[in-house]
Amino acid sequence: MGNALLPAVVGHRGAAAAAPENTLESLRLAAEQGAAMVEFDVKLTADGALILMHDEELDRTTTGHGAVAATVLADIRGLDAGGWFADAWRGARVPTLDETVGLLEKCGLNANIEIKPCPGREVETAAAVVACLRQSWPKGRPWPLLSSFARDSLAVARDAAPEIPRGLLLWGKPADWSAAARSLDCASVHCAAEDMTPEWAAEIGRLGYGLAVYTVNDVALAARLRRWGVDSIITDDPAALLGAAAARD
Repeated sequence: MGNALLPAVVGHRGAAAAAPENTLESLRLAAEQGAAMVEFDVKLTADGALILMHDEELDRTTTGHGAVAATVLADIRGLDAGGWFADAWRGARVPTLDETVGLLEKCGLNANIEIKPCPGREVETAAAVVACLRQSWPKGRPWPLLSSFARDSLAVARDAAPEIPRGLLLWGKPADWSAAARSLDCASVHCAAEDMTPEWAAEIGRLGYGLAVYTVNDVALAARLRRWGVDSIITDDPAALLGAAAARD
């Protein structure tokens, strides 16, 4: 399955089951495992640099401490972002979005870039992502997909770069989800696996949106979601899901 925007399997934060999330090493491994697209999170440092990071704090995935929004890029550069995962990944660093774009081009990967603003930085984070892509994204390559839970971020992206496709990230099933997706002119809707039903998948498809479901690492669950009409499975383990798809075909 899959559609023109969303391949059937997307590597979540790279290949997060086998490598430290949101690092170049994890994205590269996802490509080696056969993923055509990777998803990763982007937020701003204290001095306005765009880095790959999911959490608001540095503590879980690096040797640093404290808020990302209160730390400058030069200090984040010195942190280890791999040793927390396994000794073999010691020395991995927190990449910038610019560096990541370069790797995506080298590996032939497309991207689902989640705009993951620290609280209160929804507008500036989205504006910075758009500005970076306008400058750095290789000419002639399909634009990445910009997704976010932050509707203010998606509104900025819509107004500043309507040509870059957008995806609305949802947790639960908010009553206004379809109105929000329409007003933000989204191409896709991204839902949690535990919230998805066959009826909702059908409704999303009827309304013309691509449908991605996160974060699915179970092969049987992925197959069930595909039967319901889900276009794209976002997974920590692209190797397992791609292998299962190849065996099925």
